[in-house]
Amino acid sequence: MIDEETQPGSTPQTPPPPPLPAALGGGGGSMVPTAVWQVRVRTKLDDLYQQLSGLAARDPASASRVAALRAQLSGAEAVLGRSGVVAWLRGGNLEYAWQTIHAVERAMVELRTPAELLGLLPAYQGAAAQFLKADDKVLTDFDASADVAAPERFQAKVQALLLRYHSASDEFHESVRRLRNRMLGLSVFALVAEALMVVVQWRSRDVQLLKPPTDAAGVPAWRLLVFVLIAGALGAFISALPSMITSRSGGLPYKLPFQQGLLKLAIGPLVAVVGIMLVIGGLVETTVNSTAALLGVAIVFGAGQQAVTAFADRRASELLTPVTKGG
Repeated sequence: MIDEETQPGSTPQTPPPPPLPAALGGGGGSMVPTAVWQVRVRTKLDDLYQQLSGLAARDPASASRVAALRAQLSGAEAVLGRSGVVAWLRGGNLEYAWQTIHAVERAMVELRTPAELLGLLPAYQGAAAQFLKADDKVLTDFDASADVAAPERFQAKVQALLLRYHSASDEFHESVRRLRNRMLGLSVFALVAEALMVVVQWRSRDVQLLKPPTDAAGVPAWRLLVFVLIAGALGAFISALPSMITSRSGGLPYKLPFQQGLLKLAIGPLVAVVGIMLVIGGLVETTVNSTAALLGVAIVFGAGQQAVTAFADRRASELLTPVTKGG
């Protein structure tokens, strides 16, 4: 499932043209996309409909094949609407749309002349190079003069290139989506745990997670816990600012930088509470004699979430880093 703005074999359009009427080969869909990935799918569908119309006009004998490909593309238009949370997490709509587009793109190779394929080959290779090694045989196994002289073999080689490229892209996007879901799950778990701590401390007056300083002797324990959680979130926010500002989404529809920031803000308060419990328990040689000192320590420990969430940052960086060429 590719989500680039420019696809191999597409015709640059500024601005993208409206969907073609069904009579001219367009899908005739009037569904307004509600997400960036849907806009890209809609644009790609319109472009493929135009290409199919051109192929049918050039070779009337391929009309039946073109009609079948148009019908296949029309199935992807059904996902260009609002989707529920479960569909958003699973990514089924996105996968179906792009895999349908990929299948049609590979099938269109059979309808193109060797000269057309030769002209499109650099675009195919350039797009595939984002996910494949530079010395991958499917990228390098082309010879212009020999390929044009053997059209069927040339078509098979181009289809093999597209198939490997599409498979690698699908696997990449699935990995990014899994990381997004894991970070979201950890964030929700941390927020629920913090809410439960506040509720338990509010309902239980016998056990205190945090010992109030001398200047906050009359403050309920649950209220002090809330302030510590807020201070921890502040520390997490301050320490996460540099990475949140410099991080890039790589053009993906999964908003990884946002998920990274949410994870840090959710984990920071938990780290702050655990850190202060260690201080109060005497495991750290630091004393907290005032509310200001307590909140200051909470901010410091909240900023320490960076050590806990570094694994997510490293994984996101690895996924968003282009494939090492020739490695």
